[in-house]
Amino acid sequence: MSKVLDTNQREQAGSDSYNRFEYQVHWIVYHIIENFKNEKMCTVFCEYHDDMAEYDKDKNYSFFQIKTKEKNNNWTISEMSKKAKNKKSFLGFIFYNFLTFGSECKSCFFISNIDFDSDVKKWQACIEDKKNIKEEDNELYNKIKFRIKDEYKNDKIDNFDNVFDKFIQNTFVSKSNLQLDTYESQTKGEFFDNITKNISMITAQAIYNQLVEDVRKKSKEKVYPPISFRKLIDKKGIDISRIKNQIDSKIIKQNDIGGFYFFLIDKGISNEDVNRILDEKNQHDLKWQNMSMLKYQQIILALKEVIDNNFERGIDQVYESCVKKLNDNKYEYKIQIDNLRKLVEVLYYEYEYSKR
Repeated sequence: MSKVLDTNQREQAGSDSYNRFEYQVHWIVYHIIENFKNEKMCTVFCEYHDDMAEYDKDKNYSFFQIKTKEKNNNWTISEMSKKAKNKKSFLGFIFYNFLTFGSECKSCFFISNIDFDSDVKKWQACIEDKKNIKEEDNELYNKIKFRIKDEYKNDKIDNFDNVFDKFIQNTFVSKSNLQLDTYESQTKGEFFDNITKNISMITAQAIYNQLVEDVRKKSKEKVYPPISFRKLIDKKGIDISRIKNQIDSKIIKQNDIGGFYFFLIDKGISNEDVNRILDEKNQHDLKWQNMSMLKYQQIILALKEVIDNNFERGIDQVYESCVKKLNDNKYEYKIQIDNLRKLVEVLYYEYEYSKR
């Protein structure tokens, strides 16, 4: 059986504050978005053996530590390898992954909102260029090795040198793009800018909110190995290909003009009125998907809320409620009354079509 699935998780204190936990959640979401953009269809596990684990198409795992700190002093090797009471250091835990999971552990990552000092950057420059750090900078190699060896001096590790060499050549550090005070807006902006240009804002918002909530929930979910891979995905995993399929299905449904046409015809609406509704829908779709028309989109969200709450009363009553809603709220962006009826028809029938 896989060592990753069979091994009990080391004790993890987790994020020590709500803000740090939320930063971690949003970094995972941000990472999922990056993988989606790059068409990397992998599975992400939240708080599994580390802050995050990633399982790729080659059946290898990568593990991620996501750390924040308030002080803007660069991370050093000494700080990253400093042990807390009865706990391994950050680098010590990364070494543990290579030691415990062997060939299943492809690489490890240390991510932070704060940058790194020159020694750490030398280490990274070397391995990013696929050079052997032991040959390129033996002094730095031994400096890191001494600290890890000292941390594990009470453990009998027969293959320490081999594990350490894999550790030092496959451990990557990176300063995150997410700032500690703006990570929520940055993550949301990245999602809307890159993932959901071809679907409505309200649908995009729903998908984004669900993704963030899934990461929160699965970060807190407890599992007890040994565990099947299928159950692990259910409890802790986010499958990026499933998100892609969800978004693709929304695009197909939203652009299903043919299906919408026959839906209107089946309702007994005349061809003339169907064509009028479809013309209005085309104009609406252009405005709805134009990110610069925020005031228009705010009105549409208000009208959709009215339709959702009053649909069973019929289209005439819904229209009257929409007129009242706009008059009561004094929106800056005005829709002419003759066009409002047409727009409400489009939104009303779209709502009914979506509920089939």
